[in-house]
Amino acid sequence: ESGLHVLHIQTITEMLLRQLVQKENNRYALSKEQIRMITTASALHDIGKISIPDEILNKPGRLTAEEFAVIKGHSMAGANMLSELPLDQKEEPLVKTAYEICRWHHERWDGSGYPDGRKGDDIPIAAQVVALADAYDGLVGKRDKREALSQEEAVAELTAGKHGAFNPLLLECLRDVESRLAEETEADAPPP
Repeated sequence: ESGLHVLHIQTITEMLLRQLVQKENNRYALSKEQIRMITTASALHDIGKISIPDEILNKPGRLTAEEFAVIKGHSMAGANMLSELPLDQKEEPLVKTAYEICRWHHERWDGSGYPDGRKGDDIPIAAQVVALADAYDGLVGKRDKREALSQEEAVAELTAGKHGAFNPLLLECLRDVESRLAEETEADAPPP
């Protein structure tokens, strides 16, 4: 992943979490420290991609069904890497959170995601937020030989469910921060 994508994920994740807490503090009572930890852990969301062969990872154009199955393995590969660290995950909440994000950031609210088909709030909130941040950044960034969507087009497609089902409350948060998204993610870019 590009360093800029990782920075965008962190920025978007933090914005969404702050908005979520402001909107639903009773349901999602996350402290500033927890928001900071989730934001930091989000940088590792695709660490499992280092296990994917370059010819598949960097293939121009559409993937075959077999290649896509290999790509889908990155979430479990990343989770396995983190679970094999010689650390006690109960005492290292950052590692536990990064594990949850790696493993479940491709799960979808309606259960249509992977690797475990989790749905709704059975998906940890950290993974839900990073999933939406990743989907948004993937749409507004020029990737996979397609032109980037505008911020407005990306938000419209995500809220319409064109890229999987996301937590309706998080989609509200995305709409709430929409006007600040471009400004915040542009601040991540290195000067020309």
